[in-house]
Amino acid sequence: MEDGDAVRTGGGLPAASRTALRGPAVRRLLALRAEKKLTAGHVRVAADALGVAERTVWRWLAAAEGDEGAAASPGAPSRAGATFTITPEVRGLLALWKGNVRAVHRELVLRAARKSPPADAPSLTTLHRAIRRVLSCAVTSKISLI
Repeated sequence: MEDGDAVRTGGGLPAASRTALRGPAVRRLLALRAEKKLTAGHVRVAADALGVAERTVWRWLAAAEGDEGAAASPGAPSRAGATFTITPEVRGLLALWKGNVRAVHRELVLRAARKSPPADAPSLTTLHRAIRRVLSCAVTSKISLI
């Protein structure tokens, strides 16, 4: 048995089990809230059982009220922050602007603003990160072929 699978000396659950129980616990707390029966005591007990702070459980509840995905897997990164990927359009803009990421970003912002309704463009930092990720993967795959 690995350390993460071991039962804690205080009789608590292993870390993997506590993580797996987050969703059911949050859904139950939401049901109690809907019935107007949720108390701070319920949140305190859930936080203790899950090995997190009470404030964390309150944040999970707030996030889960508007997002079904947040209720299913509390504490997991949200899909709103999903990884931006380099599309053929972005590759074409990079070629057009000779690798100038700032110019590509300006163009993406302009194109997003022209859409009806206006769309969101990635931030400059997100665009840099995505390009760096693609370039590092390309370098890694070249090295592995040698």
